[in-house]
Amino acid sequence: MKKTALASGILALVLGLTACGGGESGSSGGTAGPALFGNAQELVRAASAKTGQVQSAKFSISGSIAGQQMTGSGEGRFNGADSAIAMTMTVAGQSQEMRIVDKVLYLKLPEQAQAATGGKPWATFPEGSEAAKTLGASLEQAESNDPSKTLEQIEKAGTITRSEQTTLDGQQVSHYWVTIDVAKASDELASSGLPAETLEQLKSMNVTYPMELWLNSDQLPVQITQDLGPVMQAVGAPAEAQQAKITMKYSDWGAPVDVTAPPADQVGELKIGG
Repeated sequence: MKKTALASGILALVLGLTACGGGESGSSGGTAGPALFGNAQELVRAASAKTGQVQSAKFSISGSIAGQQMTGSGEGRFNGADSAIAMTMTVAGQSQEMRIVDKVLYLKLPEQAQAATGGKPWATFPEGSEAAKTLGASLEQAESNDPSKTLEQIEKAGTITRSEQTTLDGQQVSHYWVTIDVAKASDELASSGLPAETLEQLKSMNVTYPMELWLNSDQLPVQITQDLGPVMQAVGAPAEAQQAKITMKYSDWGAPVDVTAPPADQVGELKIGG
């Protein structure tokens, strides 16, 4: 069960730290390059106007966190209390399927671990358990995985250092290099589950980390990369755990998404250390 818990914890933490992205608009057929913006506020105003109109996407994730390679894919509906996410992620060679529906996190268990839930294939975490406390903050951020959140982070804490018009996966895009000031992004990092004392330490250390953002001709994000290595280094992570690079890709933005909770008779509570 330790490996299952580790994979689930990393998965939830990644969702919290990456916050969200936008998506590739299925209706976008223009060939003109998107306009470039000179500062984060102009960029956010333009992109927010578009992302607020569409609330679902398919996505993929790849990268390395704390020395563990990971890949994943899924789909999500990002609409406040009606948000729902379904995804499968592989961390360090171990696959983990999860859903978030109605503020509840469901994890698919391997057959050999289902005794912990009375033979049920899907697990939830009892409220107040150590597992729930560990995953709670990341779950809160994940279920509010609205595309506007990344844009808010850029608006609050980002500085555009470079931009260009280019192509990505065959479409015209605008490409931005952004530096995120951790002290200014403390609210977002708090939602990812970092302890308060760690956040206070980071605020006093003048820590920044790089983000890159690609927007399509509809000013919707189609790819986001983040290098969280400077944050890992600042909090004293071991050298082998300091690599923390994440790439998120989005497609089929605005397409219907059908994510539902597993059948109730297939769900059992899972206690880990609590």
